[in-house]
Amino acid sequence: MNEEQLLQLQAWVDGELPEREARQIEKQLETDAEARALADELKMTKAFLVGNEPEHVVTDSREFYWSQIQRRIEREAAATASASARSESHHWTHTWRRFLAPVAGFAVVVFLTVLGLNLYQRPKIDDSLQHLVEVENLDEHTGSIAYKSQSENMFVVYLYNKESESTGDDEFDMAEDSVLQ
Repeated sequence: MNEEQLLQLQAWVDGELPEREARQIEKQLETDAEARALADELKMTKAFLVGNEPEHVVTDSREFYWSQIQRRIEREAAATASASARSESHHWTHTWRRFLAPVAGFAVVVFLTVLGLNLYQRPKIDDSLQHLVEVENLDEHTGSIAYKSQSENMFVVYLYNKESESTGDDEFDMAEDSVLQ
């Protein structure tokens, strides 16, 4: 028997076939022993299932029973909606973290590079005597400049009045003469 014939035989046992097709199956059962044995087994299985199927009795009213089902469905739908909303917000923050982490790392590298360049600058090359000059402020009215020369084995300290430096009077020239003597 092929699959279509088996399905027709099952439909005949269940009483689902039109009258004309049911008569054809009955004729086939008279001549085909295999089909008859299968039909008997299907009838016995159907009788067994119908006779031993547990009966469920609902003690609540029909409206109360269905309202409980409806509330449970609504509660599960609300839980699913809140879970999806939480996962969407988590997805949003996760996306931003994935973007901001490399940007923050790059910013730190740039900051440290700029800081390192500013801390370790070499003196300007255009002033060749800069390493020979040392300026020290003794107080707010007097200033000093010291010149060192290793090759000449010389050390000169020049003291001057800061107030005369800003006014430009002759005391500055006089202080210079007195130091040199």
